Amino acid sequence: MSSFTEKDVQLLQLAYYFVSDCQYQFISTREAQDEIWLGNPKHPEYPIIRLSQTRLSTVFFDKTRILKIHQAIRNLFRRNCDLLDIHLSDEIVEDQEEQIDLVTISTQTVSDPQLTAVFPGIDHAVQPIQDPQQEYDRITQKLSELQRQRAHSTQKKSPLQPPKATMILMGICIAVYLLSLVFTFMFKNLGGSGEVSVAVAVLLGGYYKAFVVGANEYWRWLTSAFVHVDFLHLLMNMMALYNMGMLCEKLFGIRNYLIVLFGSILFGSAFVFLGSGNVVAMGISGGLYGLLAAFLVYGIQTRILFQPQLRTQFLLILMINLMISLMPGVSLAAHFGGFVGGLLISVVLTRNDSWAQLRKNTMVALCVAVVFIGLKTVEPKARELDAIYPGTDRMIVEMLRDLHLDFYGDHLSKKMVETYVGSSL
Repeated sequence: MSSFTEKDVQLLQLAYYFVSDCQYQFISTREAQDEIWLGNPKHPEYPIIRLSQTRLSTVFFDKTRILKIHQAIRNLFRRNCDLLDIHLSDEIVEDQEEQIDLVTISTQTVSDPQLTAVFPGIDHAVQPIQDPQQEYDRITQKLSELQRQRAHSTQKKSPLQPPKATMILMGICIAVYLLSLVFTFMFKNLGGSGEVSVAVAVLLGGYYKAFVVGANEYWRWLTSAFVHVDFLHLLMNMMALYNMGMLCEKLFGIRNYLIVLFGSILFGSAFVFLGSGNVVAMGISGGLYGLLAAFLVYGIQTRILFQPQLRTQFLLILMINLMISLMPGVSLAAHFGGFVGGLLISVVLTRNDSWAQLRKNTMVALCVAVVFIGLKTVEPKARELDAIYPGTDRMIVEMLRDLHLDFYGDHLSKKMVETYVGSSL
């Protein structure tokens, strides 16, 4: 005697329709046995579907649990959407629940005819069952074969799927490093190896407060992230960027990933500008700390940080960043600023409804922080130089002239003379 009822198998029929015809996937919830959860984050209207063989009245009593699961999947998909809740029943849907679109379906009817426009063929998905055991075996076999085909197709199509934006960023950093080696060799006769390396870093876009203040080169707040003149510094940052980028680019999407990264870099540079003297700074560490903060926010929001695999990767990234922080000459102000910036920006980018008030408050805090930094930046005290390095300035100007960029070298020379003449040093 079959252990499966007709409704059990019809629920599987309906699930097979969504998986085979609409590209949905099963979502394991480890909850009730009389329901199936399906997800397709790319579906424009219903990324999340729940199939149930219970009566509509059970939704009222089980709403808290259902919405909790729905919220968890929404956070994972990063989609703001209602739940499509389909019941195997011929009941008439009289009242709808908040955040839940209730629909009943049977072998003869679909309570919402408009659903057939969204899912063509759904009205024929549920069929009468004569032998539940035989039909169950047939559908499970077809589902297994379908899953194997999709897995094979995915592996054949893109076996590694490297993070594209991250690989481009790494390529830029490596290209700038190689260029720094060429320039260091070209200009080795201008001074000692350390002095030349510092000058080359500034030449390639590194942060140098004297040029930011004197020539208003605030673009260095961003470009300095891509400058590395030390191989170990480059290696450690690229390891961290690859691990963090592979994770964050997939979780946040390219747009939000780059917003957090670049925003954190700018925050880190702003902290260096306001908290340090006339220093030269470079490296993408501030952005990495911003991504670390963003992943921390995501892990708290979705609770996925409690999963062993992700927790291990997070700890690995944390260890790499701590190692970078202990390296000599590293700017802790950039790391702290990047973390603060990443924290604020990532909270603003969340979509969790339960965080709506926190998101509004964080948006206000972010705006206040940006305005505060802007006002402090133009204050005379913040623009004061605690030391000047005319030798470094002259070396950079000589490099520019050797590269036939006389117009830029003359511009910097003029601006720095004006700055130093007006300085109290």
